[in-house]
Amino acid sequence: MRESPYRILEEALRPHLGARAQVVLEEGLKRLGKRPEELSEKDAETLLKGLIFRELQARLPAAQARRAVEEALARLAPAPEGGLEALERGLARFGLYVDWPEVGRLRALVNRLRREPDPRLLQEGLALLDHLEEKLEEALLRQAQDLAHLEEALERVRPLGGPKVRRLESLIQIVREAHREGTLAQGEVERARALALELRKYLASSAVQPATLPEMVFETQEEDVLVTVEEAPALEEELVIDLESLAEPQAQEIRALEVAEEKRRLEELVLRYAPFLDHPRAAALRAEVEALLEADQPALEKLTELEAALKEAEAEAKAARRARLIQLEEALRRLPLPQEAKAPLEEGLRLAEETLREGGLPDLAALEAELSALEEEARRLKEEKARLLEELSALGEAAKPLAEELAHLEGEALAQALPGIRARYAELLKGAGEEARRARLEERKAALRALKEEAEALGLGEEVAEAERALAQGELPDLEALRRRLEEAQALRRRLALEELARLQALAERFRPLGGEAVLKAIEAERQKPLPDPAPIARALQAMKRRLEAKRQELGTRLAAFFRRYAPLEGLKSDTQRRIRPLVEFLRPAQKALDRLGPRGVLEVERALAQAEEALKELEKEKEAADRLLKELGQEDLEALLSSLEAPGGERPDLSPLRLPGVKALGLLDDPLPLPRPQLKALHQALKALEAATGEALGPALVRLGGSYLVLAPWRGHEAVALVEPEALDPFLKALSG
Repeated sequence: MRESPYRILEEALRPHLGARAQVVLEEGLKRLGKRPEELSEKDAETLLKGLIFRELQARLPAAQARRAVEEALARLAPAPEGGLEALERGLARFGLYVDWPEVGRLRALVNRLRREPDPRLLQEGLALLDHLEEKLEEALLRQAQDLAHLEEALERVRPLGGPKVRRLESLIQIVREAHREGTLAQGEVERARALALELRKYLASSAVQPATLPEMVFETQEEDVLVTVEEAPALEEELVIDLESLAEPQAQEIRALEVAEEKRRLEELVLRYAPFLDHPRAAALRAEVEALLEADQPALEKLTELEAALKEAEAEAKAARRARLIQLEEALRRLPLPQEAKAPLEEGLRLAEETLREGGLPDLAALEAELSALEEEARRLKEEKARLLEELSALGEAAKPLAEELAHLEGEALAQALPGIRARYAELLKGAGEEARRARLEERKAALRALKEEAEALGLGEEVAEAERALAQGELPDLEALRRRLEEAQALRRRLALEELARLQALAERFRPLGGEAVLKAIEAERQKPLPDPAPIARALQAMKRRLEAKRQELGTRLAAFFRRYAPLEGLKSDTQRRIRPLVEFLRPAQKALDRLGPRGVLEVERALAQAEEALKELEKEKEAADRLLKELGQEDLEALLSSLEAPGGERPDLSPLRLPGVKALGLLDDPLPLPRPQLKALHQALKALEAATGEALGPALVRLGGSYLVLAPWRGHEAVALVEPEALDPFLKALSG
């Protein structure tokens, strides 16, 4: 059962105020006009920030008083749903992804919360868990895209057969099963993509060889070995292709395959190392890589350098934070303050160290602000000691014992003894004479005027009014306490603002693709101000959230329209269909996950949908052309076409083994084909004459026609004719030989 607000206040005050805790609470209830059971969380928060905070400040070091109030406020806050158990379940799910910095931070938070509950850290952990869910959803979407690409590549290279194709099939099956379970298979995806690229490049390069089984050079550790196409896939060494030895169309095709894969790899690097892209060497290399890829030139060497530079930048950032943590720890150790005042920052530094050990990258801004506040408190104590010694010396012999006592106080002892020293000094002033008293009154009035505006701006108007009433009655107010509260309010506001900016920075990182870069720069500028204001940053991010939601709705409408248009065309067979299918395989799960995707994922869906919509227009035109042709084709023409498919003088051979991806036209010599029949007949007769003259049986004949190959070859007692794309030529020749 949840504790009552009154009970929380009572437990927060008793360790510090003892029996006076009850008096303070009764005074608070009287001001609010309520009984203990009627006190709400909001009422308790008001008392904590006002009456109770002032009471604690009068008896405790400033940092300790603030910490007591913050802990009570944390206990008053509604408990986050799920609690530590939810974080532990999330860690079990995401613990596989050890290279994600967020997982390192989550692991550190879970370890800390297991030792001691902390509502603020629990809230941070749950927010981090939401971010990880979004990140995983986007990564699964990219994996779906990779899977569609790999399956399309497998269909192209499957006719090669051999161990490498079988290994590709096995890797794809592993990825498919992991994806079905909602898990990333990052290593298997990378190995499969590398293997698919190698096989695709092999197909493209082998297309320029003669019609007989070609010889390709493979590089081994010992010597060059000549092997045939059938043997090539069985080799385990990486394929080495000399682009200069290939015809330009084949060389261009291989370069295009390499550039496409390198663009994808660059996107992965930018996503993985986003916080380190501003590193000078990495930024320069990224610009070089992008320029090469934009010019459709492979950039493997520069891309490898970029990855190494980004890893180095990450390592440097972690080393710099580790060094800064050591500096912060040493500075905190040297501060002459009570251990109770330093304990919260020590705990924060330990959590940051654990985050680093677990692979995360802690934000040190709030810790640095906390140290600055403690340093300011230590400086203020030293200055107050000097001021009191000066004033005591002006009071003569009566104040000498107190001055000597104060002079010997240092560090923690000074912080603990100052409240009593101030009270005894006030008593000495009463007997010091009217002239000295009036001088002190004038000093206090001038000092109060200097403090008033800033104090009221920070919500200390009541304290200012009390000091003014005391001066009007001829009493000396404790302006040092007011200064202390003012400095504490400034430090507290700055620290809370920096914590809020850290939270907003994590959100802005997610919104990088939607303009988050500008917000991140604004956050950095705000941090440099004495009193940062997170409000403009929060408004900018709210505007981005609204923009993201609008884009989600727009994409939802476009996706629904796309799939309505695509449904009747799904069975159409064409090259355009082959291009659009991986996009469709990506967009189907994206449509279901759209509400769970973050900015990056939404933009990836938008980009893929734009490509799919363009391909769909082409597919619709192809369907219209096919429908028009069928309409124009009469019954007699159709019967003639069907009868022509029967070979004269025997049963028509089965051409299905030759119907492979990339075979644009296929038939027998006498079939109606989209080729000039007289020229085909003349070519066939010329080949027969050449065969008779040489006495050698000829194999398949190839003729280059633009970007395709015309193949004329014997097939089961007949002459087969095909128009084949370069990348499909080698599998087609293998099918002929089979």
